[in-house]
Amino acid sequence: MKSAFLVYLKDLKEKIISKNLGGLNLCKKVEGEYDMKEFLESLEIGEGKVKLSATEVKSILTEHGKIVTNENEKVKKDLTNEINTYKSTITNLENQIKDMPSSDDVTKLQNEINDMKQKESQRIADEKAKQEDEILTNNIITAFGDKKFTSDYVKNGLISDIKSELNKAENKGKGIKEIFESLTKDKTGLFENPNQPVDMPGMGEGDNTTPNNLDEMSFEQYKAWRQNN
Repeated sequence: MKSAFLVYLKDLKEKIISKNLGGLNLCKKVEGEYDMKEFLESLEIGEGKVKLSATEVKSILTEHGKIVTNENEKVKKDLTNEINTYKSTITNLENQIKDMPSSDDVTKLQNEINDMKQKESQRIADEKAKQEDEILTNNIITAFGDKKFTSDYVKNGLISDIKSELNKAENKGKGIKEIFESLTKDKTGLFENPNQPVDMPGMGEGDNTTPNNLDEMSFEQYKAWRQNN
């Protein structure tokens, strides 16, 4: 009887571990919403290459946001059910173990349950940190407004720098926009110039302080270049 009970507990343990490891995948946020605005603004429709108006772009983004929100709510609901099932199973296991005589097998199982509890607590903490970081990233991108960056490396590097500055004690009370403006003030090569004329080859152009291979630079190379410009 005891042997069969332990086999049953082991089977439940393996199922719990499987669900626990799948938790982070369930809570992954639908990606791509941050690039949707740029995509819609650059979209050209039909042979006439008609662009969407600002009102049309805003309307599409609003509907897109509703879809993303609905999908996230479904994922969160499924994840909540998984967590509740996990907690209920753990409680049942603990109650049953209390009524069993002490043995090496039961002690081992109790240790495994404690380990799963710690992993679940860590998973919840990681999920919370991930969601908070996604919210902060979205707020930073919103602060960029209509500015277009010269490369994704520049954009992602600036996002990382703003997050770092927000965590510094000397910047307590400062908002994202204020830090964004201080980091980009008098800097060249960060944003595209919509009025810049098309480069004409073979005209003997002078040196340009902005490298031509920003997209090929690593993040550390980009930061080193930016500190000197």
